[in-house]
Amino acid sequence: MSLAKLEAELLKVKENIGKVKEVNSDFDQVITEMSILKERSIANPRTKDQIATELKNKEILDLFASVEKDFDEIKAGLAKQSIEREKISDFVESMRTKKSFSFESTATSVMFLENIVNALESDIISIKPEYIGMLDLGQLAIDMGLHKSGSSVIVEKERFSEALAVMLNKKLLHNIVFETDNAKITLKASNTLIVESENANLRKIIRLSKQ
Repeated sequence: MSLAKLEAELLKVKENIGKVKEVNSDFDQVITEMSILKERSIANPRTKDQIATELKNKEILDLFASVEKDFDEIKAGLAKQSIEREKISDFVESMRTKKSFSFESTATSVMFLENIVNALESDIISIKPEYIGMLDLGQLAIDMGLHKSGSSVIVEKERFSEALAVMLNKKLLHNIVFETDNAKITLKASNTLIVESENANLRKIIRLSKQ
């Protein structure tokens, strides 16, 4: 299989996962309704007889049994894939040089950004808009007395936290690129970071995100 076909197959799987989630949600509703029927039948034998009579004219029992069988087959298939999937996952992560990280708040993403810079021992950080002309960091350079090079502002590690605080106050923390000598970090939204670096650095950052 070519890499292009492999990518297409993964996109297909990703799309179908959404359908699976929808099926799970629908089946949760079915289980809830079936549980109510069960409780009613246990509470009152007459109600159980009435439900049994009504079910004779419905396909509910056969449909439920069929869906159960389908779920069991899917479960067995996933169990069979599990061990091999873990091995492949290790292979994938050994080649990864780019990863996205999402957080619940801007404060958490900013803290993680600071931790990345510290972990990679970066002395100088270049800050620039992701898209030219989208944001002007000139005032940031003036306010903090920083060097400006084209659309980029250069800040030393010791003042990085200060720069982030100023940018947060000015609502500039979105679609911003932070570059060091060993990583490129793109802040897409205020709580989503995309990190690009060599695999060893990225593994360190992934471990950092789990702390």
